[in-house]
Amino acid sequence: MKLSFVPGGLYLEKIQDGYYQITMQGKEILRTTSEKKAIAEYNKLRRELEAKFPAHELTPEEKTELLKKFISDVKVGIDHNSRREEKRGKPRSTRTFR
Repeated sequence: MKLSFVPGGLYLEKIQDGYYQITMQGKEILRTTSEKKAIAEYNKLRRELEAKFPAHELTPEEKTELLKKFISDVKVGIDHNSRREEKRGKPRSTRTFR
């Protein structure tokens, strides 16, 4: 299991020996064997960090640009696959002698 909140440098991951480790900006905050306790602490810290690092709302121009990019990426993928020719192997000869 790996959870992350990149803007605050907060990470929760299951490490060897069955421990759950929470780190923030490279420093260990908590290490426990209880998954429930680790997730609760992670969520608490994440809520605090979300208040410090609020989500950036996209402007209409940014939304339009992202939509155009997404559509062009999807279209390129479709066009690429539709242009691909089938691979045809050599016909196999089954010569039998009777």
